[in-house]
Amino acid sequence: MSVFTKEDKLDKDVPIPLYFQLKEIIEEKITSGQLEPGDLLPSERELSDRYNISRPTIRQALQELVNEGLLYREKGKGTFVAKPKIKYGFIQRLTTFYEDMERKGYKLKTKIRKQEIREAPKRIAEKLNLKTDNKVIFLDRVRYIEEEPIVRVLNFVPYEKCPGLIDIDLEDKSLYKVMREEFGISYYRAEISLEPIIAEEYDAEILDIEEGAPIHLMEDITYDQNNEPMDYFESRFRGDKGKVKVELYNKDYQKK
Repeated sequence: MSVFTKEDKLDKDVPIPLYFQLKEIIEEKITSGQLEPGDLLPSERELSDRYNISRPTIRQALQELVNEGLLYREKGKGTFVAKPKIKYGFIQRLTTFYEDMERKGYKLKTKIRKQEIREAPKRIAEKLNLKTDNKVIFLDRVRYIEEEPIVRVLNFVPYEKCPGLIDIDLEDKSLYKVMREEFGISYYRAEISLEPIIAEEYDAEILDIEEGAPIHLMEDITYDQNNEPMDYFESRFRGDKGKVKVELYNKDYQKK
């Protein structure tokens, strides 16, 4: 039995666009649990007949929900309800993506694309307080959650801090945990910037998304217990699979 009933009416006498009204109906059915992850939605033709609106209007409502990560499409099969987005909570706590996802019980996998020694480019040297002829250990990794590529991470670690890192297999390991346990380097603080961008061809191919799809770009300089830069990294997260949630507090407010 379809969860789309005659009671789900669109009001053509109000200034709210019809596509937006339909979008809200579908979104409510997802958040209330009437539609569950993996459920197949009626076709555009069926929805058009049910609500007596044009198929381009239907298509616009569905596309916005796809863009927001609530729905996804499979060519030749239809439009489905997506799994709930992953909360990238590690951004509001000083921990790592790997440790945060592991704590939440996700099945994790890492693919090491590159692990090599390089001379620090000027831009990276400035962030790590290095000279341009200093060496860094460069890591290019892709993190998977539940067998899906979620984030591509590029790390630049000062070589002199832990030269032995180049010989350690970092597959399915937390980089910072290895640095702490093997080299006595612990993270103390981080400077983070976050901005929305669109996927270029290379990122789209690696993350298995369409070129131009929304992604989160995070840039991070992490400092060790001596307040010296221990790592600079750039992460590109799929926007359709996760969201950033940050809690803020007024430090001057004391509960009485």
